[in-house]
Amino acid sequence: MNSLPPLPERSYEEISRNRRKILREAYACYPEYAYCDPEVFDWHTEEARANLFDLYYLSDSGLIHCIGSTTTGHRRPDFFMLTPAGADLLEIPGRLDERFPA
Repeated sequence: MNSLPPLPERSYEEISRNRRKILREAYACYPEYAYCDPEVFDWHTEEARANLFDLYYLSDSGLIHCIGSTTTGHRRPDFFMLTPAGADLLEIPGRLDERFPA
């Protein structure tokens, strides 16, 4: 039996807004890693699970790099950092709006 909360239903606007927020957080820390606060990126609440989903989406898309993994039974990185492709998305005019419309 799966005791995890379901991934919440979100509009594309909500998804884009959250992914933009994560990218900007990584950009603000660059070239350092941003900490994956377990209260913000977790499997046990709908909002935190959506954050984790978006974090891994951005990682799989090559826009951020995730490192470390907690051993709580579910995959969760400890830190994330912007990649050059992620920086280009934020710095080249129009690219962020094209990829993740506001």
